[in-house]
Amino acid sequence: MPYVTYLPIFRVVICRFCKVSLPPNDPLEHYKRHHTAKNDHPVPSEIRRKIVDYMATLNLCQPQEVISPHNLVPELKIIEKGFECGFPGCGSCTTSEKSMRTHYYKHQEHIPKDFKNWEPTALQTFFDGHHRKYELFLSALMVGISQ
Repeated sequence: MPYVTYLPIFRVVICRFCKVSLPPNDPLEHYKRHHTAKNDHPVPSEIRRKIVDYMATLNLCQPQEVISPHNLVPELKIIEKGFECGFPGCGSCTTSEKSMRTHYYKHQEHIPKDFKNWEPTALQTFFDGHHRKYELFLSALMVGISQ
């Protein structure tokens, strides 16, 4: 199907325009938010229905069940401006220094004004919206910035 790609190893369906996974319980929500006539890459309603029907034939993972491969997934977009937490054993990722600073309060009650224990990195995520979970994909570090 030219609008989506099924990745059986992860049991997800990727939107070829946005390069994120479609939520298996409500794929139409993705199209309502991103692919109406007023957005880039509009997808006609008959195509949306065909995608929903196609997805119903697949054994898809729920967003919280998708297992991160810790390697670059070529079908997913690369987020070039991300940050990885440097606290020992953590490795959480965010897309802004402000959110990383907020995250870091989980590790340390007081953070001096110029304190920084995180590094810039490239990230990927399978889902956007409330299912979003940024992951550091090791290969993304090497190729992410060049794409």
